[in-house]
Amino acid sequence: MVSFPAPVRQLLNSLVAHNKIVTTESQAKILKREAERLISRSKRLDLTARRRALALFSEKESSAKFLEQIVPQFRERVGGYVRVVKLPSRRGDRAPLARVEFVEKIEEAKAAKPVSPPVKAEKPVKEEAQNVKDATKRKQRS
Repeated sequence: MVSFPAPVRQLLNSLVAHNKIVTTESQAKILKREAERLISRSKRLDLTARRRALALFSEKESSAKFLEQIVPQFRERVGGYVRVVKLPSRRGDRAPLARVEFVEKIEEAKAAKPVSPPVKAEKPVKEEAQNVKDATKRKQRS
């Protein structure tokens, strides 16, 4: 099992799911350090890195997004994957807040377009009208 405390794991899950989160400055510093380490280790994309990510993220969608979208986007970057932006203090308890976000914009995976059945070539309108006329003539004769 990955040795991250539960609050850090939850923050990492939220960061991957939403690409940015707002938290206190102290938690933001811890989150930044752990996220940078995790991305650096996962850039190899070997079995160990994949298992570490699967053990860390509570949802399969989060681990898939992390391994398939986030890590490949930072492949060329040496470090500095996450930034911490200081925000005004929280109103209720004056706790210093910060926004943690990825440095590069994470591109969402494009949903595959549903495959539609091939469209049949329609008969020209004149031909259809002629068929209707012929059918009505046959009914009148009978």
